[in-house]
Amino acid sequence: MDEFDDKKKKPRPKRPPKDVTPRLLREQALRYLDRFATTTLKLRRHLFSKNARAIEFHDLDADTVFALIDVEIEKLVRAGLLDDQQYADDKARAMSRYGKSKRQIEGKLFSLGLTEGHSDHAMTELVETEGYTDRIGAAKYIRKRRFGPFKDPDTQSDRLQKELLTLVRNGYTYDLAEKLLTMETAEEIEDIIFGDAE
Repeated sequence: MDEFDDKKKKPRPKRPPKDVTPRLLREQALRYLDRFATTTLKLRRHLFSKNARAIEFHDLDADTVFALIDVEIEKLVRAGLLDDQQYADDKARAMSRYGKSKRQIEGKLFSLGLTEGHSDHAMTELVETEGYTDRIGAAKYIRKRRFGPFKDPDTQSDRLQKELLTLVRNGYTYDLAEKLLTMETAEEIEDIIFGDAE
């Protein structure tokens, strides 16, 4: 007999899930918010999904559980711990830093379940307060990917079509992409990013 056989632990029977209570939901929500920035919609889905086993085990009504979740979410909103507008503004700014087009940013905000009002406010802040344009975004993207003038000029024409299509797929117009990709020096792209070019 193997000496380790008697040390093997028998699998413990699975504990029944806790009942879904306001206190449990609040604790779960706070733990999640401690780790992630999120939207009310995403948190709502997370809490429901996290308690799916409990809902089935205790034969709970889904609408009743969603109502409990919504009450806890409303408390978090009132306490300032959950703010969809702040999330939208921060997400738009973060995406702009990575050279995302305005179309991509708007699409992402929509996919996160944010309202049109949240998205409009975030885009207005980005454009009017921070001066973000697709021209700046495309320049950042080109610099990040080392496209156009960041590579050997002798191979630029060979790569041009592929790089153009990449930029267009990422929400930039063909004309803008072509204009920036055919610039002669990397400094011209950096001037756009850092505000030294018209």
